[in-house]
Amino acid sequence: MKNWIFKEDSSAPSDPKAARQRAMLLSLPFALMGVVAIVSFLHDEIGSGFRMESKMARGSLFAAVVCGGLIALIFGISAKKHAIQTSTLKSDDEKPWLKRKDWASGRIASSLRKPVLLLWIFVAFWCGISGAISLFIIPPGNHGALIALMVISLALIFFTLNTTLSWRKFGSGIFEMAAVPAALGGTLQGKITVRAKLKPQHGLHLRLRCVRCTTTGKSNNPQKTEKILWQDEKWLRADLPQADLNATCIPIYFKLPDNLPASTPAFGDGIQWKLEASAKLRGPNFDAAFEVPVFKLPEPLQISDDPTLPFQMSLDEMRKQIRSKIQVNDLPEGKEFIFPAGRNPGFVAGATAIWLVWTSVIILLICNRVPPLLPLGAGAADLLMTIFLVNLWFHRSQVVVSAVCVKIETAWFHFKKRRSIKSSDVANFATEIGANVGHTVYYDLKIRARDGQEFTLAKHLGNKPEADWLVRQMSAALKAVPAAGLNS
Repeated sequence: MKNWIFKEDSSAPSDPKAARQRAMLLSLPFALMGVVAIVSFLHDEIGSGFRMESKMARGSLFAAVVCGGLIALIFGISAKKHAIQTSTLKSDDEKPWLKRKDWASGRIASSLRKPVLLLWIFVAFWCGISGAISLFIIPPGNHGALIALMVISLALIFFTLNTTLSWRKFGSGIFEMAAVPAALGGTLQGKITVRAKLKPQHGLHLRLRCVRCTTTGKSNNPQKTEKILWQDEKWLRADLPQADLNATCIPIYFKLPDNLPASTPAFGDGIQWKLEASAKLRGPNFDAAFEVPVFKLPEPLQISDDPTLPFQMSLDEMRKQIRSKIQVNDLPEGKEFIFPAGRNPGFVAGATAIWLVWTSVIILLICNRVPPLLPLGAGAADLLMTIFLVNLWFHRSQVVVSAVCVKIETAWFHFKKRRSIKSSDVANFATEIGANVGHTVYYDLKIRARDGQEFTLAKHLGNKPEADWLVRQMSAALKAVPAAGLNS
């Protein structure tokens, strides 16, 4: 019965028989209403004994006709739409990017209107829940819990207000693709046009990522997860050329790997290639995101030169921009790399805030003498969060790379652990995607030995260009090793 009225899988093809059944089911109450009205009109002729006021009978009959016609119109439009979609699916099997109008036109809009509305709904819900907790759950005199709830509420309101101001100021940016679609093994090229003159304080941050979206769980409690399969990013200087005094054009160029899955045309689960642009401004910051079509093409690819090279920041400028605390020093025998503790203030501060909120909730549960099983379960999770937080705040590492060996020293407080690997046993250095916090990806820097072992040199590197640069620097420090000793 549920599937007659609401389709559980909107991506599944429509069943004509099920569509007829839904139409009949929805039309039945209005048909009965019309029959009752007609019987009321003819009660004297047929001797039904059923009477209804003339005004009510005419109104019922009119409502039945209008509602029945409306249902017929809705299902007629749905049938026509389904026919068009079916025709499109049949004709565009070889070119799946044509199934979406924005992809087919090569002009993809970024709009924050829907996320902004959802944010305000969430803020209203949170404020209502916080008010109920403050009035009915938190015991009198517990000022700490009240302050924590107030701080969280104010932070949510500030974030939502800033996002709303950004949407009102910049509206929908447009990404115009140079070629549709972008080809795996080729490049993604084009330009983002914003209907405002951007004056970034430091520069523009561009990011392209391949994400696998999956929905699990029951239909009444779905859980959506995103796994980042690949990501690249670059920084452009603030002095971009302005073609229009009231608009900004941001050039886009990314090389694409050839070993990743193609985009999924349908909305929902599948593979999404996301292009993001952001900049810190005076006032609301600029943020835009676009879902772009990336597919495997049969024809050979021609990779052009990167038009963004003249505008890209140098590595030194980029490291100043991100306020990198990683140190690289030249030594007589090689190079030293120092990864201090707490080197990602934003990441550490966010994790600490979450830990404080979670710990406050546990204290609140204990103060209200809830059943012990709930605080114990929450306390186990809090213990894991505490260990993770201590690691963020106090773990540090030092790596010395030379032609002789690679020395690795990791430390927590005064506890140190040392390891040494011969240079001839090193296969390569590499970066891998580690932790994901919201839309931010952190990378792990690793060394791979020829016997298959793998050791982590540093975790939570927040900038991919810097992480790739560290790999190149470490590999360069092994240049004195014979060619057979390094496979990078």
